[in-house]
Amino acid sequence: MGSLKFQKRVVLFMLPCLAVYFVFFIFPFLQTAAYSLTDWDGLTSFSFVGLSNFSKVFSDVIYRQAIGRIFIWALLSILLKVGTALLLAYVLRKPARGAGFTKAALFLPYIISSSAMCLIFTVMYDGDAGLVNSFLRAIGLGSLARYWLSDSSTAFFAVIMIPIYQAVGYFFVILYAGMKDIPEDLFEAGKIDGTNPLSEFARITLPSIWPTLVVCITLAINGAFQDFDYIFIMTYGGPGHASEVPATYMYKEFFDHHAFGYGSAAAVILFAITLISTSITRKGLGAAFRTE
Repeated sequence: MGSLKFQKRVVLFMLPCLAVYFVFFIFPFLQTAAYSLTDWDGLTSFSFVGLSNFSKVFSDVIYRQAIGRIFIWALLSILLKVGTALLLAYVLRKPARGAGFTKAALFLPYIISSSAMCLIFTVMYDGDAGLVNSFLRAIGLGSLARYWLSDSSTAFFAVIMIPIYQAVGYFFVILYAGMKDIPEDLFEAGKIDGTNPLSEFARITLPSIWPTLVVCITLAINGAFQDFDYIFIMTYGGPGHASEVPATYMYKEFFDHHAFGYGSAAAVILFAITLISTSITRKGLGAAFRTE
């Protein structure tokens, strides 16, 4: 059997992609890291302040609460986004009447732009004529009706349910493709051993798609840490700071307060938290799979 060998000339074909990656990712990151050590308003000359911006960010209660929210967002994304997609992929793995339409309906929300989804749900969340409150009143739960985006206790959760709902179809496609690659011989052998649907899922399906599931969980965490547009469009971090996340916090520091150095420090901290969280998750889930 032959072996793969690295061809030096392949690097020539990689150079354009590497150049684009450097210009649009590596260089801006290095620039942001440099600005985080300065006191700069984006216009005048900046002065070096060392790590003082980082200490201010860590001592800011609003930023710490925003970090806590994205961990809640990440947890709900794993449970609701990936969990729902996993369940639907398993149910629709076998041919059934209407399965094609169901698959298309699941994926449809994902191709709708975030701004359009925000507009749709802003109308649905309306306190007076919104579909959500109308439904609650229709089933006798009118006491639960409220101004969802104006209530500090519900605004954050009302907003994050939109990207969670919207991305279920995306993860469904990934997990469904992974399940379709499982050899049918494994399921036939399981039937001979007397497996039921639950044990079949736990002993055959889940171990077979575990690497794919780890990727989905990692993507869900990254998405929760980086999502910005839904909060920005629907609440702008409000009411007050009830739905503030690090991305909107950074935006306000950059463009509202013109604190580019301070905002850059917040961005670097968010990058570090995202990197550490996803690395620990991948290693932890990978180790759990190897111990099975």
